[in-house]
Amino acid sequence: MKRKTIIIIVLIAAAAAAAGIFWFVANQKKQEAKHVSAEVVAWDVDIEPEEPAEEKQIMIPGYTSMVMNANTKEQTVSMGNPADNMCNFIIVLKLADGTKLFESQELKPGEGLEEIYLEQELEAGEYQAIIEYKCYSIEDNSPLNGSSAEFQLYVK
Repeated sequence: MKRKTIIIIVLIAAAAAAAGIFWFVANQKKQEAKHVSAEVVAWDVDIEPEEPAEEKQIMIPGYTSMVMNANTKEQTVSMGNPADNMCNFIIVLKLADGTKLFESQELKPGEGLEEIYLEQELEAGEYQAIIEYKCYSIEDNSPLNGSSAEFQLYVK
């Protein structure tokens, strides 16, 4: 009888240790995920230049509005660097008052973002916002002409 009790205690302790290790590993992955502001994905949309040009121009996606969820940092978006570009992008979202909401890592041509994490939560409402594209040479990472545009941000 004593031997069965010891075996049961050892099995219970092993199960508790395994559960503890599983919980620790799962929480580590969640903590690491919280530090990543966005996951880069393949991204391509059809963007036509306004006028045909002899020189290769940087294609900049435009937005007139964007919808986000209120009271959460996690957002679903579609932003990226068109595949035909010959430069890298860093995309910055900010409110018209200058409050930075998000800054991407460097996006190569054809890379984009579908989920981002804002630096702060927003309350429901309408905001005037700015999307800024910082463009860099693929060869030497030197700054190129960038662009920015205002758009209406709807937070629901």
